Amino acid sequence: MSADAIVKETYAAGDYIFFEGDIERHFYIVESGVVSICTMNRQGQAVVLGQVRDGESFGEFALLENKPRSASAVAATEVTLVRVSEEGFQQLLEELPVWANCMLKSFAERLKNTTAALKEAEDSIRKLENQST
Repeated sequence: MSADAIVKETYAAGDYIFFEGDIERHFYIVESGVVSICTMNRQGQAVVLGQVRDGESFGEFALLENKPRSASAVAATEVTLVRVSEEGFQQLLEELPVWANCMLKSFAERLKNTTAALKEAEDSIRKLENQST
């Protein structure tokens, strides 16, 4: 495994870890601290989509899909992260099947939360439409 396959990094509160649209082939695991995942609305204001805390990971979809980042990540507090490259990810999958299982459960939980948020947004839009008619 190469020296940069798994690397520890530290960010101060307010530092951007990556930006929406970046093309990168790695993800992060939070060792300590809080990271906000955000995007910009049409008015150019940051909208926080969620927060990631100790032991949780983020940025995996860019690695798995080989597509630009779908959101930005900013340190909400001082954070220590473990940056895992594609090579490091493959190694973790092979050597730590329990970790791989936890990651899949994390993906499923995020998908469930996203689906719930979309349903809630749709319900809110319908209520607003009904009020205006």
